[in-house]
Amino acid sequence: MLRVAAYCRVSTDKDDQLNSLENQKSYFEEYINKNLEWKFIRLYVDEGITGTSTKKRAGFNQMIKDAEDGNLDLIITKEVSRFARNTLDSIFYTRKLKAIGVGVFFLNDNIKTLDPDSEFRLTIMASVAQEESRKTSERVKFGQKRQMEKGVVFGASIFGYDLHDGKLTINEKQAEIVRLLFSLYLEGMGTHILCHEMENRGILSPSGDVRWKNASILKILKNEKYIGTLKQKKQLTIDFLSHKKIANDGREDFVIIKNNHEPIVKREIFDEVQREIVRRRTHEPNISKYYNRYVWSGKIECGFCHSKFKRKIWNGRAKHPQIVWQCCENNKYGAKKTNEQGLTVGCDCKPVYESMLIESVQTALKTVVTSKEKIMHEVKRDASEVIQRKTDNSTAIEAVKAKIVKQQDKKSRLIELYTDGAITRADFNTASEQFDSQVESLNSELTAILQEENKMEDLKARISAIDKAIEHIASFEEFSEEVGKQVLKKIVVHGREQIDVYLAGGNNENPFFIASPITPQAGFSRMGWMESDIWG
Repeated sequence: MLRVAAYCRVSTDKDDQLNSLENQKSYFEEYINKNLEWKFIRLYVDEGITGTSTKKRAGFNQMIKDAEDGNLDLIITKEVSRFARNTLDSIFYTRKLKAIGVGVFFLNDNIKTLDPDSEFRLTIMASVAQEESRKTSERVKFGQKRQMEKGVVFGASIFGYDLHDGKLTINEKQAEIVRLLFSLYLEGMGTHILCHEMENRGILSPSGDVRWKNASILKILKNEKYIGTLKQKKQLTIDFLSHKKIANDGREDFVIIKNNHEPIVKREIFDEVQREIVRRRTHEPNISKYYNRYVWSGKIECGFCHSKFKRKIWNGRAKHPQIVWQCCENNKYGAKKTNEQGLTVGCDCKPVYESMLIESVQTALKTVVTSKEKIMHEVKRDASEVIQRKTDNSTAIEAVKAKIVKQQDKKSRLIELYTDGAITRADFNTASEQFDSQVESLNSELTAILQEENKMEDLKARISAIDKAIEHIASFEEFSEEVGKQVLKKIVVHGREQIDVYLAGGNNENPFFIASPITPQAGFSRMGWMESDIWG
């Protein structure tokens, strides 16, 4: 008895299409239940999803997974274009299913993928469906461009405007915020300070969040729609199959219409802001240029809120400026507190001097140098204890395999009884389900035993890798930027009293050693390693 599922898809979410989907559901259920040799498993459905790509088709992907898990024998669908409008996808998935013994039956095209000539016929039908998708895509793009030239707005709403039927109308409440941002920027506030200002005033971001982002503000300040100019085709869909979009780098002309809608910001103010953006960019450091410039960049984590740390220079009362690293959450909001919107912001982690970080890593390196034999001894000792506790699973493996064969033999005899008419279909179904359930349970048991075996085999290789990693770390006695790049995985700061240093075996991969806590005064109070990296 074949376990059969059906797949339905409509490419839009319009009411008439969704009504058609309901009809398809009814048809497939009735069609499958009429066949006495078939057992209906379930119906997989995708609504309002294009057929040119399978990435976002949850129903389709779940169906493939269930087939791979051994829960299906046959899939029925209306036609090739409903299954996929991408020739490669059609061939790829039908081949994948065929390899595990699962067929696909395309009703309208009368193609059964388990038949010898099915792939040749399927390729032709899939190619036709793909070509139709390409033509449809071209027609849609042509129509959209003509609409754009008439001033019809495509895309999502923009902060400050309401979008309805392709027309922008001012949302006065949001427009006031836009004008405020332009005004404050010209008064000298940068985007970082503007984030604080908006949050302190209790103004929600365009996404409705209580927190603002620099990028969101800069996007508003540079958007020409606020002066009534409509500029479209900023992005292009380069592939109708993947629907991947890229920035328009000149491949196509932009569609630009001035005075298309009512402006929010005066043109002279907008132009002045653009000049100021350029001026600040040339006179202020570009943060992105300095990302990972320092050995600590991206490697320091707050032990309280898990934010990253940023580098700062303190002048203060000291004779010479001090380099410190500060939790980004603490830097932005100060100490931990609850703001007016009821959101917890800030962090109590204090900044740490870079000299403390250097001393902490230096202490960690010296500990590995002086204690490498002890560390390796403890690793091997613990690993040996695990191996010694390991039981011989060979007998259990053979026993489970024998049980699986026995159940399969029983299933074969059951099929013979049903074929000879000695038992009813109802009795056959009941017994067959019991056998299948028992075999599935035995397979799961066998998989678990084999995984444990593989884990033990891998343990020996991991110990050897750890031995080499410790030797690599121990070869560095003094801290330098090059050493930091090679063996420093990360640092977790719990304040100035506790700094955890994670070292890696080489090229910053496979971290295995933790020194925690380290302070310049106290040194190590514990040594250890990352068990997850030793035991897998």
